[in-house]
Amino acid sequence: MKSIEELFRVDKKIALVTGSAGGIGLACAKALALAGADLVLADRKEGCLEAAGNQIREMGVRCLTAACDVSDIKSVRNLMKQVKQFGGVDILIHSAAITNRKELLDMTEEEWNEILSVNLNGACHVAKETAVLMKEQNRKGKMTFIVSTGAYRAGAKFGAYSASKAGVVMMAKTLALELAPWSINVNAIAPTATETNFTEEYYRQNPDIKERVRLSHPLGRLGKAEDYMGTAVYLSSAASDFVTGALLVVDGGKTAK
Repeated sequence: MKSIEELFRVDKKIALVTGSAGGIGLACAKALALAGADLVLADRKEGCLEAAGNQIREMGVRCLTAACDVSDIKSVRNLMKQVKQFGGVDILIHSAAITNRKELLDMTEEEWNEILSVNLNGACHVAKETAVLMKEQNRKGKMTFIVSTGAYRAGAKFGAYSASKAGVVMMAKTLALELAPWSINVNAIAPTATETNFTEEYYRQNPDIKERVRLSHPLGRLGKAEDYMGTAVYLSSAASDFVTGALLVVDGGKTAK
């Protein structure tokens, strides 16, 4: 029987984290590095990506950085070639996403398509290419998608974002069924409103909205990127070997009301 510490270790595993130049993605990458994994960081923000990679390397593990636009299947396939050369992939944390905070009636077709292309199509591109490599390796695997409480709870000006994240949830659940024969676990984490670069400018411009959102959380604060580190390690480790097709909500109690 493994010790509790061993259950949550991912030593000698290779983790691919998309959207990892900052925010929740980078926090999850750091958590996996602390648990012993080597990392592949992928993001289209090349300027921030190498700095993120250096932070991971300073933690004493190997780290490859790779520029990737998840909405472009060719870019994702090029990423997976680099991942394969690095040693393969045992863990996926998919965190890449965008939003625009516009009401649906004001949103152009191009704006709608961009969000769906990055958030939903991008998740599908990464999932399929990762699954192909995991099956080829024949060494089990863990796939986790960072979604949002907006995947099941509507909010004004988040229509396209919520639709895209709801789609990712159902995609993950379907993949959990289809990949179970290869011992590949597929799950999702639903964060709440979180203080990252993703929200920083918006909340700075709208402090009244930030305060209202803060008060909507029973724990009295917004999320921090570090709040998702433990859940990411759990879903990436042997501790969750019998967990698949699940959506784990990490929201400070907001949706319990």
